[in-house]
Amino acid sequence: FFDRVLCDVPCSGDGTVRKSPNLKWRPARTVPLHCIQVMLCLHSLRLLKCGGQMTYSTCSMNPIENEAVIAEVLRRCGDTVEVLDMSRH
Repeated sequence: FFDRVLCDVPCSGDGTVRKSPNLKWRPARTVPLHCIQVMLCLHSLRLLKCGGQMTYSTCSMNPIENEAVIAEVLRRCGDTVEVLDMSRH
């Protein structure tokens, strides 16, 4: 088991559209990606030692790929995981 895990999931990439003008963002891809992101996040949590930290990362600005994934993981895991405010770190 690991102290820390970086969960950098596949995403729609809508956060990189400005840098990649050829990128075609397709909203219909969001739901299947959400399911994959949740599964990868849950798998990453299983790799942690008790008290370990996981960082969830996307290059998307879409709340379905970010906040909704975390909300679903919290719903499934109950009080066995917690969200930490890392904005000051």
